[in-house]
Amino acid sequence: MPQRPQGKSDEIAIQRAKRATVPTSQPTQTNKVAPRLVRSHTFEPETSSDGPEFGKITVVHYEVAPSQQPKRSIPQRSGDDYMARPFSYRHGRRYLRDPSLSYPLPVDLIELHRQSLRTMLLISVFGKPFCAPFFHDRTPKKVLEVACGSALWSSTVHDYFKREGHTDISFTGLDIAPLAPELQKQGMDWRFVQHDLRKTPLPFKDSEFDFIFVKDTVFCAAAAGGEIDPLTELMRYLKPSGVIEVWESDLLLRSLHPSPPMISKTSRDNVEQAEATATYLIGPGTPFGKAQNKYIQDYNVWAEKAIDQIRCTATPCALMGLTFSSDPDVYGSVGSRRVAIPLSDIRWERGEESLSAPDKTRHEKRSSDLPPKRDVSTNCKPLTPEQAALRQTALITFLGLIESLEPLLLAQSGKTQDEWDRWWAGFNNDLLEQDGLLSGECLEVGAWWARRM
Repeated sequence: MPQRPQGKSDEIAIQRAKRATVPTSQPTQTNKVAPRLVRSHTFEPETSSDGPEFGKITVVHYEVAPSQQPKRSIPQRSGDDYMARPFSYRHGRRYLRDPSLSYPLPVDLIELHRQSLRTMLLISVFGKPFCAPFFHDRTPKKVLEVACGSALWSSTVHDYFKREGHTDISFTGLDIAPLAPELQKQGMDWRFVQHDLRKTPLPFKDSEFDFIFVKDTVFCAAAAGGEIDPLTELMRYLKPSGVIEVWESDLLLRSLHPSPPMISKTSRDNVEQAEATATYLIGPGTPFGKAQNKYIQDYNVWAEKAIDQIRCTATPCALMGLTFSSDPDVYGSVGSRRVAIPLSDIRWERGEESLSAPDKTRHEKRSSDLPPKRDVSTNCKPLTPEQAALRQTALITFLGLIESLEPLLLAQSGKTQDEWDRWWAGFNNDLLEQDGLLSGECLEVGAWWARRM
């Protein structure tokens, strides 16, 4: 019978067969378990006249007896291992791997970018990277940023004081995962300390720092699981008369009603900064109502339930003042500054009616005994590009927060993934394309500070 002429495909098949064979002189062992020889056979592959010559090839078949099958052991991971390898991937994003942590947000580049945008937003709203009025004549020498993340705040404060001529300030960043860059390469006196806030004492000397800064303590408290009060623990590392400052943002949105009253005992600088940024200072009499956008109403319900499940508060700005006033023997010279940042321009800023009849009646009744109202006639003019960009940034960081909390919100919504995707698309279209935020939905933020007594 004539042989079939061999071509290129036959040559490739022979090469693959040779790579797949196991030489008899060097049998392969799996995990050092002795294999048992079952059978072997030898053949000489046919090759074309101009093809490579392989000679005889012996194929050996081995088998590992069931009793000899290697057992896979999963090593028990210690707490220190979570510090050495702190990340895992879930839902297509990177999270902290330690299952005992209740920190709900991813720690990937997308979330770090959102947090950096939020930090820059608050710096723009407040006018500088801190609000405490104690550094006019005395510059801090040692600064600690807790839960520093990308350490953008530390870098900004370094640049701020450097412009003032102060270059002898050391900065320390503390976080459970190494997310900060090596800022010492940028000329900063910088060190990063990787540590779990739940493990006290912290790796610092008592009374070591002049200035301690914390942002988003609401999630730090969630990560601590209620075992410790992060602020109380931090005070021991603050020098006498040292300053601690906390920045927070509420997770739920409310609508700001027309003509918010002037805030008493507010510095002229703060009033001018609010007017320059088209934001509104918040005081006890500031008129807020429920969000009127249907999508934001849905989000508020789901977010409140989800955050409550991790033993956290969705409105930290309402509680932070109580924390600082709870112990006058520890916290001295307490101050605060709260601001509402609209996510878009508002109907009543344009001079249009924005409240329904029942809401308008309640608003007028509540406002009758309040301080004089802020004149918003100046806000009827269009927003400047800078003011519009600031509000757009607030909206972007809010939408990014929803994306980061999606697994928790999806579980509370009861929706399937397809239903959620349709809801999310409608939400974005309503807010970004259909002017769905004209009713005054705002991001509420605040800064609180005190000196150690």
